[in-house]
Amino acid sequence: MDLVAQESGAARRTVYNQFESKEVLFNAAVERVWRDMPVVSIMSDEAALEDPALGLRKVGLLIADFWTPDQAVAFVRMVISESNRFPDLAENFVRLGKMPALRALIDYISAMNGQGIINVQDPDLAARQFVGLVNEPLLWYRVIGVGGAPSKDRRQQVVEEAVATFLARYSAKGTAAAS
Repeated sequence: MDLVAQESGAARRTVYNQFESKEVLFNAAVERVWRDMPVVSIMSDEAALEDPALGLRKVGLLIADFWTPDQAVAFVRMVISESNRFPDLAENFVRLGKMPALRALIDYISAMNGQGIINVQDPDLAARQFVGLVNEPLLWYRVIGVGGAPSKDRRQQVVEEAVATFLARYSAKGTAAAS
């Protein structure tokens, strides 16, 4: 609430008065936080549509940079800590925020698969695996309070390894040879 009030330039009480319930306020906050996740535009990037290494690198860096600010990690912690008291909190966090971004990555992977550039049987699983390759070393320790924000060099290193790992598994050439 303090962050919402600070960003809006209003008193905390004024912020509460602008929303009919905490749930409505939370949903607006989720949409605001995830609005800054530009991964949803990957399908309009012509170069990325021709080169999965380029597209995945862009997506990976967007994910890594999105979770770098301490405020983003604090938001995830709040969702986790309050979801027992407010059961719809986590569901809305996923439905309003994470899923639109993940859906864009699934669509991107499906498009690459459809062109025969990669060979993916389950685009949903592949997208989640890629996100996990980025988030595990960069985000989850911070969520539990261990470590600080990763440097730009570390984020780039993690993303490069995630792209290499993903393409080693799902490369059209590598998968065809393994068949």
